[in-house]
Amino acid sequence: MKQEGFTPIGQTAGTVTQRSLREVGSNAGQTAVAALQDDTRVAAWLAKQRPADMDAAAVSRASSHGVGLRVKYEGRYPTGPNGERLGSYVVAVGCDVSEAGDRESALADLRNFMTPAPMRQIEGWLAELSVLVAKRQGDEMEEGLRVTAYASRLARYPADVARAVTVGASYKFWPTWDELEKRCEALTSPRRQMIAALERGPAPKDPEYRDPTAEEKARIQALIDEMFPSANQGEKDNAMTLAMSRVKVQETPAKD
Repeated sequence: MKQEGFTPIGQTAGTVTQRSLREVGSNAGQTAVAALQDDTRVAAWLAKQRPADMDAAAVSRASSHGVGLRVKYEGRYPTGPNGERLGSYVVAVGCDVSEAGDRESALADLRNFMTPAPMRQIEGWLAELSVLVAKRQGDEMEEGLRVTAYASRLARYPADVARAVTVGASYKFWPTWDELEKRCEALTSPRRQMIAALERGPAPKDPEYRDPTAEEKARIQALIDEMFPSANQGEKDNAMTLAMSRVKVQETPAKD
């Protein structure tokens, strides 16, 4: 995904690295790159994007490293204290990751998509929100404490998410923190699941099985005869049929 006037987030580090190394030398350049990438540049870029677009961009960026990501979603249908239906939403509950590709590079890039906005910028969004919605008026100190408390919590989330739930959303009344937190968690969940999947790596393959050989069937039959010596042949045949319907023998890799 590319937008006019913005550098794709995955390319920011490389572009800034090359310029910084030319200008101020290797060590100082790398330090400057880290500061720019981790804070101002990435946060400012994220703050201009929509969370859904950033989720898609994160998947695309991982794909550029040869890593496939498939996020799993579930719907949520909350109700109010009187049983009334509230707005439904979806959350990411898992993510499948392919075996191939450079997962470490993909992980490093995806962590950039979690960069929070600076506190001062979040406070500015909250101040803008405060003049757009109805709320109980408090004294100046109370208002300042409220903004600081909300901003410090919103700083736990990516910049695009913090902006989306403040000036990017519509409210009639000033939202409670519980309301904002639920929105933040839902919007951040896809990237969190992607990162967790990359940290875990691919799920173990299901073991391969084959039907027992004639020799193995004979051993199972002998075991049944030994365990149930007093059973008649019909009962033993039934036990053998049940064992064969449930038991598969795991394939053992050939040794060199």
